[in-house]
Amino acid sequence: MDSSLNTQPVGLRDRQKQERERRIVKAAEKLFARKGYAEVAMEDVAARAGLAVGTIYNYFPSKSALLLAIVRRETESMLSRGRKILEDPPRDPLAAVSAFTGIFLDDITRDDRRLWRELFGAAIAEPSTVGQRLFEADVQLVLQLSSLLERYRRDGTLSYDLEPLPAATVLYGVCFTWLTAYLMNDTISTEMAGDEIRRGIAIAMRGFYPRVDGTSIATGGHAP
Repeated sequence: MDSSLNTQPVGLRDRQKQERERRIVKAAEKLFARKGYAEVAMEDVAARAGLAVGTIYNYFPSKSALLLAIVRRETESMLSRGRKILEDPPRDPLAAVSAFTGIFLDDITRDDRRLWRELFGAAIAEPSTVGQRLFEADVQLVLQLSSLLERYRRDGTLSYDLEPLPAATVLYGVCFTWLTAYLMNDTISTEMAGDEIRRGIAIAMRGFYPRVDGTSIATGGHAP
């Protein structure tokens, strides 16, 4: 009986802690997007979250820590969706890669683009912390995409001499280019960025398929 009484409050405290963390991070997201990272004070976050400033510092010792928590949440979301594709990929590599790169677009366009502008700006201003974390997130995503390409290379759907990691980097570069354009130019819509990413991915992947007698199996076009 004593054990039961001791265990239940611990579970409740954990849930309360997690909920408080979510409130703080959500408040920071809204404020960073609306006012800009540099203009937001920890007191602002506390007021928005409905918590004491001391409580905020108990969870996040600095604004950088708050920003890193946002990056971590976004990264975990994308990696989780990527794992689902890796577990049961479509038979068509182009469909699989399109679904995978769609994760990046969905995740970034789900939030206010001003938030991602602040994240990118902070990455440049604080390269050893925020910048490093964003780079690590990019590496993890590219490695997942590389694993996907390697699966198709092994089964012969893609060319046996394909180098998965450089190929994944090329595909990620297509995504990054258009996602950056989307963030920096308000005239570029989500639909436009998505169309251009899909077009670029399809063009890049033409070189990934086996060729027979100088002809791409994927497109039927002649190799240069």
